[in-house]
Amino acid sequence: MAVPRNLGPVALREIPDPCGIRQAKTLPASAYSSAEFYERERPSIFHHDWVCAGVVDEMPATGSWTARVVGGLPVLFVRDKSGELRAFLNVCRHRASPLCEEGEAHAGSLIRCPYHSWLYQLDGSLARASGVGSPDDFDLADYSLKPVRLAVWRRTLFVCLDEHAPAFDVGALGAAIDAYPIESMELALSDTNDRPFNWKVLLENYSENYHTPFVHPEIDTSSNEDYPMISDGVVLYAWDRPLRPSGSRVDEIRATMLPGEPGWEELASIKMDGPYGIGGYLTVWPNLMMNVFPGACLAMWMEPIDATTTRVQRRLYVRPEIDATVQESIIDAHRRVHDQDVDICTRVQRSHSAGIDADGVLATVEERGVYFVHEHLRSRLDV
Repeated sequence: MAVPRNLGPVALREIPDPCGIRQAKTLPASAYSSAEFYERERPSIFHHDWVCAGVVDEMPATGSWTARVVGGLPVLFVRDKSGELRAFLNVCRHRASPLCEEGEAHAGSLIRCPYHSWLYQLDGSLARASGVGSPDDFDLADYSLKPVRLAVWRRTLFVCLDEHAPAFDVGALGAAIDAYPIESMELALSDTNDRPFNWKVLLENYSENYHTPFVHPEIDTSSNEDYPMISDGVVLYAWDRPLRPSGSRVDEIRATMLPGEPGWEELASIKMDGPYGIGGYLTVWPNLMMNVFPGACLAMWMEPIDATTTRVQRRLYVRPEIDATVQESIIDAHRRVHDQDVDICTRVQRSHSAGIDADGVLATVEERGVYFVHEHLRSRLDV
């Protein structure tokens, strides 16, 4: 791969344009506001792709279960007596009653349907159907709960409702954060909010840094850093890269290496003395956004409610040994940046909801992440 002119002790790694971005256009307003478009994309994406359903920390304890809505469908999460986490459709095989309500927590040796008291084992098999009588050819083994595929990655939980979809795989870019101690970090911030914009508005916003000098001026580093982006499969990876590398090992890694190349893992052990700075920013299609730093990690995922409403959940984790003042600065910075993003996304949605097409183009460097979002959308829908 060619490198540009030397801007300091080390040369910046050149990232080629994604194929097709120079001809890319913005999506029509209807892609963000139309109920008809939403009803097309929800089953095509959220019922077939691997979708982030939360963080594994918040899943039920051994011998218990809870329910969540994922992609508009009810999912039951159960941890059996051996500690194995399983997922099923939260629908009784008798007459479709939910087995528990969203957010409720239950424990026991059997899951009881509240409607007609059919009983299920924690492995999803039907244990008893009292009062069912003697329907022809009825066999308990034929009426287990319908399983949902499940995968855990770096503290986040993914489910897939399509039994024929490929196995969950974040590829080499996802593996680039293997060295970061995300699982040992402690929860510092947790919030859940329903926001008045389409889910793609926030996903696009997160996947570009073009807006940062104007929406987040207090964290603008455009005079001394750029924001390269590369993608592979379902992962887009962006990072903070020095424009005039100092010659330090940290600058050399960020300026000359790509995420996942030998040496990248060294960034995970850098001392973190404030928010942002040495960050990696991952968009995992379709609904997970993750900020990864040596001492902190933010996981943010979305559940579309309707065409113009999105439930946004965020969990910020910080290494416990980080100074309390630094921890507070990290929390405050993430709150402020998110509030600013919510504000601009809400305003953008007003234009979409008014039916106004921007008829725009995409910035060929700064909006590679937006192009990543659009290409995944196009691969599933004809837009």
